[in-house]
Amino acid sequence: MTRPGAQDRGVALLNALLLVAAISAVAAGLMLRAETSRTRVEHLQVSQQAALHLDAAEWLIDPVLRGDWERDQNLDHLLEGWSLAGFEADIDRAQMTGTITDLQGRYNINSLSDPSDINAVQSFDRLLASLGLPLTLGREIAGFIQARGPAQTAEYASRPLPILPAGAPLDRIEELRLVNGMTAEAYARLLPYVAALPPGGGLNVNTTSPEVLGAMLPGTNPAGIALLIAERGRVPFADREDFTTRAETLLHPRVITQSLAPDGGFVTASDWFEARFDVRLDGRIQSRILTVERSTLTGAVTLRHRRTVTQ
Repeated sequence: MTRPGAQDRGVALLNALLLVAAISAVAAGLMLRAETSRTRVEHLQVSQQAALHLDAAEWLIDPVLRGDWERDQNLDHLLEGWSLAGFEADIDRAQMTGTITDLQGRYNINSLSDPSDINAVQSFDRLLASLGLPLTLGREIAGFIQARGPAQTAEYASRPLPILPAGAPLDRIEELRLVNGMTAEAYARLLPYVAALPPGGGLNVNTTSPEVLGAMLPGTNPAGIALLIAERGRVPFADREDFTTRAETLLHPRVITQSLAPDGGFVTASDWFEARFDVRLDGRIQSRILTVERSTLTGAVTLRHRRTVTQ
C-alpha cells in the first residue's frame, strides 16, 4: 500500500514535469515567432535598401538616352553606348547591373488592334510560327485588344476571377498573361520579341531581332536574314532608304515591296526603351523594369511604366 505522502509527491512531480513541458513549448513557440519576426524584419530591410538603390539607378536613364539623342536624333543602333555599355556597380554590400534595350526593335503587339491591318496579322503569324507557338494565340490576342472583342467572351467571364477583355491597345505587356490560351511557357517564349507601344511607331531595323525581322520579310529565308543582320552589324542602316537599298541588293529587288511592314513602316531611330536594373543584396535579387519614352523634341526621358520583381 502506497503511503499518502509518497503519492502526493508523485503527483507533484508529475505536475511539475507537465508545467516544465508546457513552459518549454511556450518558450519554443515564442523563440520561433521571434525568429520569424526577425527574418521578416531583415527581409523587409534588405528589400527597402534594394529599392533605394533601384530608385537611384533610375536617374541614370535620362542622361544616357538624352546624350545619345543629342549626338544623333535620327539614328539608334546596337553599336551605340546605351546598348553596348551596360551598367555595373558595387554599392556597399550590394551589386547592381543595368541594361537598356530598344522596345521599337520588337513586334508591337498593339498593331493587332486594327482589324484592317492584314500585314500585322500575317507578320505576327510568322513570328509565332518561328517561335514554335500556336497560330491560334494570335487570334486570341487580336480579339483581346480589338474593340469588337474576342469571339468567345464566355471563357473570360467564367474564370474564377472574371475579367473583361481590354477591347483597346494594351497599356502594359504584362496584360498578355490574361489572354485566353496564354500559358506561362508561351508568355516567357514570346516576351523577348514583343512590346506594348502606341500603334504607328514603326520597327527599328537597326535593333530588331532576326526573328522579328524575318517575320516582316516573307520574301526571304533565315540565311538571308542572317546576311542582312551581319551587314547591319558592319554598318548600321542610316535611314529607311539605306535599309531598302541594301536589303534589295543583298536579298532580292522585291524584298521590301513584298514585306509585311508594320504600321509606321521601317525606321532607324526610336522613342521607346526598356531599362532593367538588378540588385543583388544578401543573397536576394530585386529587379526593376522600366518603360520610358524619349521626347523627339528635347531628348528628355519620361517614365511610363515601372514594375519590380523580387527573387
